[in-house]
Amino acid sequence: MRLFRLLAIASAIIFAGTGIAAAAIVENFRLGGWNGSAFTEDDSGRFSTCVASATYKSGITLYVQVDTSYSWAIGFSAPHWDMEVGSDIPLQYRIDRGGWQSGVAKATSKDLARMQMPQGGYIITRFRRGRTLYVYDGAYNYEFRLTGTSRLMARLAKCVEQNIARYGAAPGMGDTAAASPSGGLGQKPESQGTAPTNTASDPQLAVEATQALFNLMGSAGLSGLKLIPDGQREEDLNGLHAVAANDARTVVAHIFSPGSYQSEEELMSLVVADSQKSCTDGSFSSGTERLTEGGKDLYTSYANCEAGDFQLIERVAIVKRNSGGIFVYGVADTYVGEGGGAPVSPPELTDPDFHAAAATAAN
Repeated sequence: MRLFRLLAIASAIIFAGTGIAAAAIVENFRLGGWNGSAFTEDDSGRFSTCVASATYKSGITLYVQVDTSYSWAIGFSAPHWDMEVGSDIPLQYRIDRGGWQSGVAKATSKDLARMQMPQGGYIITRFRRGRTLYVYDGAYNYEFRLTGTSRLMARLAKCVEQNIARYGAAPGMGDTAAASPSGGLGQKPESQGTAPTNTASDPQLAVEATQALFNLMGSAGLSGLKLIPDGQREEDLNGLHAVAANDARTVVAHIFSPGSYQSEEELMSLVVADSQKSCTDGSFSSGTERLTEGGKDLYTSYANCEAGDFQLIERVAIVKRNSGGIFVYGVADTYVGEGGGAPVSPPELTDPDFHAAAATAAN
C-alpha cells in the first residue's frame, strides 16, 4: 500500500544519525489510526527496529520507534518544515498535566526531527496512558492526542519480540536493554538521579505482594479468585507483582519501593486517567479521598464506567509499606446484564470493607 511505503521512506530517514544501517521492510501492520512497519538491516539481514506513525489534522506526523534493546524514540515531520539537516533542536514536552521534560531532537531531514526518549518506565507509562502530548520548541506549541497509545506500545513490543526471533537482533540505540515499552504499573518510574529499573523483576517483592494479596482477599471475604501468573494475564496486568481474578472480579497488589515513584498523587492520577481513557463509549465518574483506617493512612480512589448494560467499578488504595515505599491494591468489578448474555455480577464488596482489608493486608 502507498501509505506503508510513505511510512517506510520517513522511517528510513528517522534512522539516519542513529547508527542503524539501511533498512528493508519485513512486516506492516495497522492499529487504529497508527500505521507500523518492521525493518531489517540491508547488509546483515538482522531485525533493527519497528516504527509506527499517525498524521494529525495539523499536517504533522508523529512517529514512535522501538528498537532491539527496547529503547524508544519519537519523531515529528511536516511537509512545510525546512530544518538544517543534522541540527539539534531543544524541546520541552509534557503529557497531560505532568511536569515539563527537556529533550533534544535532531533534524534527520529538512522536514523530520527525531528525539530519543528516556529508558525509564515513567515516561512510557505516561505516553501509554496519557491523553495529550504537548511539545514546545521555543517558538511554537504543538499538541498531539494520544489515541490508542496503550495498545500501540504493546504492539510495538510484540513487533520487536517476534522479529528478533525471526531475524536475529541488530545493535540497538541503547547501550543496554531497557524495560519493554509494553509494561504498565509494574515498571519502575523514572526518579531523579537514578537509573530506572523494573521492580516487577524482584522475586522477593513478588512474594511479599502475593502474601499481601491473599491477606487482602481473606480480610475482605473475596473468594473464587485464581492467582494468575505473569505472562498469562490480560496485557495491561503483566508486570504487576500479584494478580488474582475470575470472570467478574480482578484483584491486584503491587509494591513500589522507595525512590521508584515520584509521588502518590502522580501514581493515582495515572490510575484514574487510565480508567477514564478506557471508558470510551460510556459515562464516567471518579473520585479520590484520603482517610485513616485502623491507624493507617490510605489514599483511595474509585472509577465508575457505565455503558448500556455494562458497568466497570475500579477501586484503588495506596498504603504505606513498613519497610519503605508503598503498597498499591486494586479491585476491578465487572457487571453485565442479560443483554450481554448470561448476567455477570461479583459478590458485593463495600468501600469500608475494601479499605479495612487494605489497611491490614501487609501486617
